Amino acid sequence: MNFLKRLELQGFKSFAGKMILDFPAKIVGVVGPNGSGKSNIIDALRWALGEREAKHLRGETLDNLIFAGSEKKAATGLARVSLYFDNSERKFPIDAEEIVVSRKIDRSGVSEFLINDAEIKLKDLVPMLARVKLGSRGMTIVGQGQSDIFVRSTPEERREMIEEILGLREFRLKKHQAERRLETSGINLEKVKAMVEELAPHLRLLRRQKSRFEKRSEIAGSLKQTEDEYFGFHYGNVSAALESSDIPVKEIIAAQKKKEAEIKDLEAKIKEIDRQSSSSAKIKELRNNLLKFVDRKFELEKELGRIEAKMEFQRAAPATGVSFEELERNVKDFTLNLEEMLGWDSLERLKKELQNWLERLKRIFNKKAGEPDAELQNRQTVLKKELSEIDDGIKELRAEEEKFAEEQDIFNKEFRTRVEELEAGKNELRDLEHKLQNHFLERQRLELKLGELTREWRSYGREAAELKNLPRTESEIDSAALDKKMVRLRGELAAIGEIDEGLMKEATEAQERYEFLTRESGDLEKAIHDLKNLIKDLDGKIHTSFKSSFKQINEEFNNYFRLMFGGGKAKLKLEVYKPKAEENNAEEAVLEEGELKPEKIAEPEENQELRAGIEIDLSVPRKGIKGIDMLSGGERSLVSLAALFALIAVSSPPFLVLDEIDAALDEENARRFAELIKEFSKKTQFVLVTHNRATMEAADILYGVTMGEDGVSKVLSLKLEG
Repeated sequence: MNFLKRLELQGFKSFAGKMILDFPAKIVGVVGPNGSGKSNIIDALRWALGEREAKHLRGETLDNLIFAGSEKKAATGLARVSLYFDNSERKFPIDAEEIVVSRKIDRSGVSEFLINDAEIKLKDLVPMLARVKLGSRGMTIVGQGQSDIFVRSTPEERREMIEEILGLREFRLKKHQAERRLETSGINLEKVKAMVEELAPHLRLLRRQKSRFEKRSEIAGSLKQTEDEYFGFHYGNVSAALESSDIPVKEIIAAQKKKEAEIKDLEAKIKEIDRQSSSSAKIKELRNNLLKFVDRKFELEKELGRIEAKMEFQRAAPATGVSFEELERNVKDFTLNLEEMLGWDSLERLKKELQNWLERLKRIFNKKAGEPDAELQNRQTVLKKELSEIDDGIKELRAEEEKFAEEQDIFNKEFRTRVEELEAGKNELRDLEHKLQNHFLERQRLELKLGELTREWRSYGREAAELKNLPRTESEIDSAALDKKMVRLRGELAAIGEIDEGLMKEATEAQERYEFLTRESGDLEKAIHDLKNLIKDLDGKIHTSFKSSFKQINEEFNNYFRLMFGGGKAKLKLEVYKPKAEENNAEEAVLEEGELKPEKIAEPEENQELRAGIEIDLSVPRKGIKGIDMLSGGERSLVSLAALFALIAVSSPPFLVLDEIDAALDEENARRFAELIKEFSKKTQFVLVTHNRATMEAADILYGVTMGEDGVSKVLSLKLEG
C-alpha cells in the first residue's frame, strides 16, 4: 500500500472545480505542456504540507492561490487541498487507518489546517509531518527550477535537508521548542525571583505584626479558659446552693402549718377555760390584757426577726452596701417629692428641699459595704424598746393575777399552763418564721450573687447562655489567684489592642502569594532542569543518529557521483564555525566524514557536530574541477541528484515529489535517472513532473494536465503496462 493515496484539489490556482488524483502506483508521472498547470499540483502538495510563504508557491500573496476566474469561469471563494495517507502502520500518532491532511483558505485570508476534518494548528502539524520525514521544503519536494537545490543551498540548509531525510527534523523541532521554553522559563524565573525578593521584607513585617495578633488570640484563649474555670466554680456552687435551698423551705413551711394548728387549738382551749371560770371581771380583764400582750410580743418579735435578717443580709452584701430595697424606696420617695416640688412657687423652699435630698443621697451612696440601713437600725431600737415594755407589762399583769387567783387556783393553774404553752408555741412559730425569712433572704442573696456573676460575665463580652452551660468545677480553686490572672491577661490584651482584620487578611494573602511564588520558582527551576535534560537527550539522539548515518551517506554520495559523472570523486564535509563571540580571527575547523579536529575547537565533539554545516568537496573527471563554484548548471543538477539518491539509499522517505529536475539531464543521464527511480521505487513513492521520455517510461501511471479555453486545468490519467 502506497503511503500517499490520493490528492484532492478544489479552487486551487488553475484547478477551479474539485479534482482528484489517485496514487495507486509507486511512480506517478505528471505531464503536460508548459502553462497547463501541472506544477500547480506540486505547489498544492507543498502548500498542504505547511508552506507559508507565497514566493515558494510561485505567487505574490497567498490570496493568489484561490482560482481567480476567467472570461468563461467564475472565481471561487476558497481553495482547498487534501492529502490522503495510509496510516495502517501508524506512522502518524493517530489511531486511524487513514489520515487526511487538509488546508483551506478563503478570500478574507483565513487559513485553516485540518486532520480528519478536525482543526489543528500548524505548530502541532509540523512535528507530525517531521515524524514521517515530510516537509514543505528541503528535498522531499523539489520544485521547478530547483534541480540543483542541494548544491546552491547554504551549508546549514544542506544539514537540514539531510536531517529531514534521516527523520531527525522531529528532534530538531522538539529541541527548538524546548529551547524557546527554556528561554521563557529562565525569564519567568528571574521575574518570580525578583517578585519574591520584593515581597520578602514586607512579608517579614507582616509576619511580626500577625504574630503579635496571634499571640493576642493565645492570650484571649487563656483568658477564656481562666474565666470559664473561675465562673464555672462560683456560678456552679451558687446555682447548686439555690437548688438545694428549696428542701429546708418546704420542711419549715410544713412545721409552721403544724405549729399554727397547735396554737389555734390552744387558743380555743384557753377560751373554754376562761368561759368555765367563775372568776371576777377583773381577772378576765387581766387575762385578756395578758393575751393581748402575748400577741403583741409575738408580732414584735416577728418584725424584729425580719429586721435583724435584713441587717445581717446588708452586712454580708457586696459592692457599695446599698440594698436594692433601700434604693427603690428612696427613688419612690424622691419621685413623689419631685412631683410635689413642681407645684411650689417659693424658690427658697425648693432649694432647701433639694439640699435635703442631696445630703440624703450622699449618706446613702457614701455608706460603706456591710453597714446596715440607718432606718432599719432605728426601727430595731424602737421595737426592742417596745418589746422590753411589753415584757414588763406581762410581769405586772401576772403579779396582779396572783392576787386574784387564790379562790380559783385550779382554773388559774390550767389557764396559766395553757397560756405558757401558747406563748411557747408562738415563740416556736416565730422561730420558724424567722428561719423561713432567713432562708428567703439567703435565697435572695444567692440570686443577687448569680445576677452579679452574670453581669460581670457579660461585661467581659461573654453570652449569658454560655455561662449557664459552663461545666461545674468540683475541686476547690484559688479564686484570688485566678482573679489576678484574669486582670493580668486583660491588661496584656489591652496593651496589644484590637486585632486589625485588614492587616491579618493582608498578611495571609501575602503569605499565600509568597508560597505560590516560591512553588512557582521551584516548578520553574525543575522545568529548566528537565528542559536542559530534554535538550541534552535530543542532542544525543541527533548526534548519534547523524553520526551513524553520515559516513554511509558519504559513501553513497561518492558512488552516485561517480555514476553520474563517469568517474571522479565527491564527499560531504562537516564544517564547524565558532560562535561570533569566540571567533577572534580564529581559523575554521573542518570535520571530514564525521572526524572532528579538537585541536582547532576546544569543545565536546557532540556540540561541534550539532552545529556543523555541510560542505561539498568534489573532483570532476577530465576537467580538473575541484569546487562547486566552477560547475555548470547541468553539473550542479547531477551533484544534487547524486546527493538525493545517496540520502534515500540510506534512509528512504515515504514519498518524493520532483518537479522537472531531469530537465537539465542529457539522454544518458536521463536514462540513468529513470533507472534509479525504478530501483528506489521499491521503498519510496515518487510523484514526478516531467517532459523527459525516459522518465515517462519509468512511470506506472501518467496524469496528463491540459488547460482549456476557460483557463481551467484538467487532468487525464493513463495507466502504463509494464
